[in-house]
Amino acid sequence: MTNVFTYIRECELFKKFTVDELLFVEFKCMIEEIRFGMWSDANYFVFVTNGKKMWKTHRGEYMVKAGDALFVKKGAHIAHQFHSEDYCALMIFMPDEFIKKFMLKFSDTISFKNDCEHLDSDGVLRIHVDDFLVSYMKSLEVYFEANNNPNPNVIRLKFEELLLNIFTSNKNQEIASYFCSLQASNSVQLKDIIMDNYPYNLKLEEYATLANMSLSTFKRSFKSVFNESPGRWITNKKIELATQFLKTTDKTINEIAYDCGFEDPSHFIKVFKKHEKITPLAYRNKVAS
Repeated sequence: MTNVFTYIRECELFKKFTVDELLFVEFKCMIEEIRFGMWSDANYFVFVTNGKKMWKTHRGEYMVKAGDALFVKKGAHIAHQFHSEDYCALMIFMPDEFIKKFMLKFSDTISFKNDCEHLDSDGVLRIHVDDFLVSYMKSLEVYFEANNNPNPNVIRLKFEELLLNIFTSNKNQEIASYFCSLQASNSVQLKDIIMDNYPYNLKLEEYATLANMSLSTFKRSFKSVFNESPGRWITNKKIELATQFLKTTDKTINEIAYDCGFEDPSHFIKVFKKHEKITPLAYRNKVAS
């Protein structure tokens, strides 16, 4: 899977600027219709200015068009790019560390006890677009059109104002809850990351990166939380998800292999047969009979 944060940060095709740990990008895509998997080790905002695109997680699908906005947690998902018109968006990438600093800086302003109720939310969250957000998006477009580096202090303050607006809105509480969750214990954060991302084709090193751990620390922490090695536990969960699809949907074997995060259909069939002693198609036929 492509690390979209790394790709955009290193790609020279897009207008972008950085302020502290933040990366601001004017993203323009003129590729043909395509469906692809990607992940990011930084959280990011998406403000769509043209075209449409779909983000898909194992919980749901999120179609966005011009004027819509999303918050995407660090982690993996599937994207569907359409060819009917060019897709353009303003994107802001921010690592966990920036969010933690923001929470600490404004700890006296926000009532965390009341605003930090834990909500079980998806990896992609819709943002309620109000007049403030529209105004903020227009101000960002001006900076990109100017073709010079904006004042970092102004950018930082305006972005913090945006976060405060989103955080205190009762229509964006899932985002506020996620911000708060980054202050939870490492074991709680690790469990959330794994439960959100096990259905994707990520390497153990990439899971470790998402958890802000070295690979060795990740393996030890995983064993402590799940009482099993990460490779075995993740494979078992993929098979469990695959059996649900085989029982309850008419997805093809190829689609199930992709939606459960296997490398390809042949790898899926091989792993499934080793686990269940039967091929996926034979399993489906057996359940149907």
